[in-house]
Amino acid sequence: MIYLNLPPFNPVANGVRSTTVVQRWALTLGRVVLSFPGANSITKATISEIVVKIGARVIFGPISGAELDKLNMHRGVYDQADHLTIDFTDRNFPNVLEREVGGIDIPALGDEDIFIEVVNNASAGTPTIYAMGGFTSLQFDPKQPDPNGQLIKKTLAITIPTSGGTSVTWLPDFRGAQIQRIHFAYTGTDWTTSTNGNLQRVECRKNGTTVWDRIQCMDNRFILREHQMVPQSRFYTLDFTHDKNVRAMLDTRDAKALEFNLSFGATDTVKALVEMLDAPRNF
Repeated sequence: MIYLNLPPFNPVANGVRSTTVVQRWALTLGRVVLSFPGANSITKATISEIVVKIGARVIFGPISGAELDKLNMHRGVYDQADHLTIDFTDRNFPNVLEREVGGIDIPALGDEDIFIEVVNNASAGTPTIYAMGGFTSLQFDPKQPDPNGQLIKKTLAITIPTSGGTSVTWLPDFRGAQIQRIHFAYTGTDWTTSTNGNLQRVECRKNGTTVWDRIQCMDNRFILREHQMVPQSRFYTLDFTHDKNVRAMLDTRDAKALEFNLSFGATDTVKALVEMLDAPRNF
């Protein structure tokens, strides 16, 4: 993978949306590294929103800097206070094809650009931010680009209605996407080493068949740690690929019914951060 500087963000100020665009190189975009070094009003905590778009379609976000940091640390990615990585690849998978399948072939997008947007909500100080892109050679034949046949990595934030109850059923339609992991981010009581968090159990049913059977928070965290994943505060992460088997993704192409049942200890709010492989213009 090679790294090239992306154009400067514009504008760069506190309380605004800063935007850059990925150059239309004949390469595959694998990662975007955000850097905000030195004496700086921008921190992970002040980044309230990160969004990546292909044209007008959101393929990543909206997600805060703190949330993105948790997603990366779940996979054991190195953590540094003045950097954040938007990753369309996954270094945990065992071979190059599986690690890089989520990269975005830029020529396949035709006349649509890739935009990176960052909102910094700091109230004072001088902001500094720039971005670098990590690129590989093309995955597809540039003479026959087919955006509908290309799978890319998407990470989308979806608010789940709870209606003030402790038993919540969520019926998403992922339109044939292949789900790597779902991070259920909640705001109630956090888990401890020996106790469940407020989101105590999760069940997943596909076409009436249980594929994740009301597994407790503490048991789920044990399973994740067995496979070198790192559970995050106030997250219940349902990771279908925790064992580094990309073929274990939840394939929704044949899902006529998909159901998630969440059990809380007390009423709460919850958001799903869904990592998936999907066609660029599908979901």
